[in-house]
Amino acid sequence: MSSKTSLIFQDNGAPYSTHFDDIYFDSKTGCDQSKTVFIQANNIVERLKNNDSLFTIAETGFGTGLNFLLTLEAYKESVLSTYSDVLSTENKKNEEKNTHKLHFISVEKFPLSKNQLTQSLQLFPDLAEFYQPFLEQYPDDIETFENNAISFSFFDGEVSLTLYLGDATETYTTLKSPKQGLVDAWYLDGFSPRKNTEMWSLELFEQVARLAKEQSTLSTFTIAGFVRRQLIDVGFRLQKIETSGLKKEVLRAVYQQTKLIGKGYQSRPRITKPQHVAIVGGGIASACAAYYLTTQGVKVTLYCKDNTVAQGASSNAIGALFPLLHQQRDDISEFYETAYWRALHLYHSLLKQGFNFSHQWCGLLEISYKDALKKRQTLFEEIQAWPKTLIHSVTAEQASQLSNLPLQHGGLFMPSAGWIAPQELVSALLNAAKSTNRLRVENSIKVESLTQKADQSWILNTDKSSVKKQLKESIVIVCGGADSIHINTINQLPLTSVRGQITSMKTDNSIGKLSTVICHKGYLTPAHKNIHCIGATFDKNSFDITANQQGDEYNLSMLNQCLPELINWNINDVVSAKARLRCMTPDHLPMVGAMPNIEAHTTTYSHLRKDKNWKFYQAAPTINNLYVLTGLGARGLCSAPIAAEILAADICGTPYPVDSKMLFNLSPNRFVIRDLIKRKI
Repeated sequence: MSSKTSLIFQDNGAPYSTHFDDIYFDSKTGCDQSKTVFIQANNIVERLKNNDSLFTIAETGFGTGLNFLLTLEAYKESVLSTYSDVLSTENKKNEEKNTHKLHFISVEKFPLSKNQLTQSLQLFPDLAEFYQPFLEQYPDDIETFENNAISFSFFDGEVSLTLYLGDATETYTTLKSPKQGLVDAWYLDGFSPRKNTEMWSLELFEQVARLAKEQSTLSTFTIAGFVRRQLIDVGFRLQKIETSGLKKEVLRAVYQQTKLIGKGYQSRPRITKPQHVAIVGGGIASACAAYYLTTQGVKVTLYCKDNTVAQGASSNAIGALFPLLHQQRDDISEFYETAYWRALHLYHSLLKQGFNFSHQWCGLLEISYKDALKKRQTLFEEIQAWPKTLIHSVTAEQASQLSNLPLQHGGLFMPSAGWIAPQELVSALLNAAKSTNRLRVENSIKVESLTQKADQSWILNTDKSSVKKQLKESIVIVCGGADSIHINTINQLPLTSVRGQITSMKTDNSIGKLSTVICHKGYLTPAHKNIHCIGATFDKNSFDITANQQGDEYNLSMLNQCLPELINWNINDVVSAKARLRCMTPDHLPMVGAMPNIEAHTTTYSHLRKDKNWKFYQAAPTINNLYVLTGLGARGLCSAPIAAEILAADICGTPYPVDSKMLFNLSPNRFVIRDLIKRKI
């Protein structure tokens, strides 16, 4: 077992294995590459910071212990960060909730001697505070521990290390796993697969999957094809990450869609990543889908019915960006919280890349203008379900300061929210997609219906200038908003159209001072190009997009009734108005994923009518090569990015940005399953 005779030290002091003819770590970048591959790719600091139970990391090759020492550094950073947050918010509940327990499990078949470890780690003086207590606990004669486990303790017992001496596959085969899994994050480390093929085996990966929790992450420095294929076979979804250092690309993976035993209808189909897809639509959903797919290497043709993009609901002059949050955490609120942060990340990334659009991150005030809303505000303060960086209570005086206008009521303030010009945002997203040379936009082509051919491809039946035209596409994604309701096959889904009219008002010296978005029963935006937007009407089951004076009067009346102190606008102050359609679902969550085969669902899962807990192992039947992204309602700016990320993961096999429960909450087949359970079908 000893590696004393198989290790030498190079001129720069770095250890080198003569047995495997390979390095232990990239000495040129110090520990930076290991930090990128294992700490950052697994998001260890943030996950430890937010963890409220035992967090377990497992590793396949301990080597010099560098990855473990970097994990200790990450643990310290997470503890200090959490403590700082507690002090700044004076929230003692958070301090009690976070237990900071970490268990690190590793295996080493050829352990280094204490002297070899000491000499190797001298290259990292910045980690001395971590490797010194480690070396103090390391056995002087490691060979006496052959085929045994050695336990180490750090940070007064908050962190433990269990080091097994032996073969990785054999060791992990012996470990027991609870029903929900054991490991939160895997460090798949070892000598190069070309030089250590014995370790990089399917048998090892099967044990990795067996011990993994749902959503367990994995990272490794290798992108070897056989490693990727075997990880996919055992249930991991993969993503390549570009990095600097000796390895230009590394691998990140997430264990998803694999442990839904007895709920096969929650499993999404896996497909071979296509070279090309077609998107039907021209708004924010289509633009986000095109962006994420092209950046994943997929070519896209986008078919828009109008002569330019963003002429539907995305054509409004100003749109507010903020999440839907209830007093307590529930499925809807948790989705919109997640969606909101992902949307902000995307929009900031676009701006950083130089794809600009008009916007202001000016915050948003939900005004408590009536007793029911004041009670709601009080509950938000008492329950504290959400971080104050997302939403917090303000008094009338604070609200007045935030808005730069005199307000009679306090409310709830979202400091990172704001407004965006949707048309400009859609253009920015499509320009970013075009910069990959993988996007082609076809305007003035309305898709009226779909026909599937025997080879599972699709004919897009269109009407262009009264001349019928057919287009053949392998994979079709329908992102047409309310227009989707009229397309065959898609019209089987429970989608409805809700008309909304927005009114643009001219600014003046008083209301022009408004410095944040205000929500009441409707909303009011700060001035942009000398106009404010107010609205919106909510007319169910309507496809009428003609603006009318009745809608303007409703919007004005709603503002004056809720906030009479703000401004005395009348119908003569209206600059323009626009009516467009929102596409809604019964549960107010978007729909994204493969189009379900509804008839096959009713046959495959018929026993749900008798027993909602009946176990099914059959995967959800779908219509091949047809996907939907729709039902964004009034919050498309918030929900479109995460829905598009999920769609790209469906098509490209990359990790999903949400867990399996949330995936099913957004799946188009969720309504079929619910109707079966309720015996509606």
